[in-house]
Amino acid sequence: MKLAWKPKDAGQPLSIVTKADLLQQHPDLAAKTLLIEPDARMRYTKIMLYQGVLSGSFVIPKKQEPIEDRITFGFVLADNCLYFVQESGDLSAMINAFMTKYERTVTSPVHFLLLFMNYMIQEDIYFLEDYNERLQDIEDDVFDGHCVGMERFIMMARKDMNTLGNYYLQLSAVGQTMQQTIIPQNDGDENAMISLFLSRCSQLLSLVDNIKDNTSQIWNLRQTQLSDKQNKISTLLTIITTLFLPITFITGWYGMNFEHMPLLHNPYGYAIIICVVVVLVFVEIRFIKARHWLSTDADEPDHHERHEAKKAVRRELKKDLKDAKKDMPKH
Repeated sequence: MKLAWKPKDAGQPLSIVTKADLLQQHPDLAAKTLLIEPDARMRYTKIMLYQGVLSGSFVIPKKQEPIEDRITFGFVLADNCLYFVQESGDLSAMINAFMTKYERTVTSPVHFLLLFMNYMIQEDIYFLEDYNERLQDIEDDVFDGHCVGMERFIMMARKDMNTLGNYYLQLSAVGQTMQQTIIPQNDGDENAMISLFLSRCSQLLSLVDNIKDNTSQIWNLRQTQLSDKQNKISTLLTIITTLFLPITFITGWYGMNFEHMPLLHNPYGYAIIICVVVVLVFVEIRFIKARHWLSTDADEPDHHERHEAKKAVRRELKKDLKDAKKDMPKH
């Protein structure tokens, strides 16, 4: 990448400095940057135009650990000079990779900043799509009864998506502020880049919301399964109690201390009672089966076949999506 703009003074068009360097070398400029305070850490992605100086901060969550690992830096644009203020993370490597990737001439610092902002998020859509595919696989595992570690993953997914959602929302606010304040209406190139940036932010926000909905759906599915399992256990215990109720009744009846009772002194009395109990239990079992009180998912093959068909279609869609990613040109 070639930087073709010239600063108003003899300085470099692009510089990477620390807060201390900015305060020491450009104290007047640092005083006009309301977002870069000496003793405060940058916590949000935001931008501000104050006294002709455009300044802002970026807090970029790393995709592997959005909550724990972040790249934090600020920028100051004044007198046709662009200063990147490094705070945490390897900002120099990120900018070098960006400048190496694009072989083009950049004619203004605003143009460079817009290109860099688009570069920051252009690969995020692939990460979110892969994340969504993992959730779909987990949903299939939950449906099939393989739920080891699912609760922790869903909890972490919610936290990750909340972090990324706030990040993309803040980026949208930054893009809208730049569009309204510093980008001239007659500059077609810069307007196209800011429109692309805002469109990407909107798409990423939609994907984040979709993933959050999927996590809620999987969580509700798991809770439904647990509730259904508890209901089945309660139903089974109730049925066992019901099966033994006639036996308990007969035992209690013949346990009364009366001398003259039917079958009490009959030599076949015990066998008759056994036969009566067996017939009662058999009738109860037939009644329970007729009511489908003990039916399970295994008794519903059509439902299982539909689920397997959906999984097969999903696998085909994943394969087509991966093929499309390979053929898709990267801007």
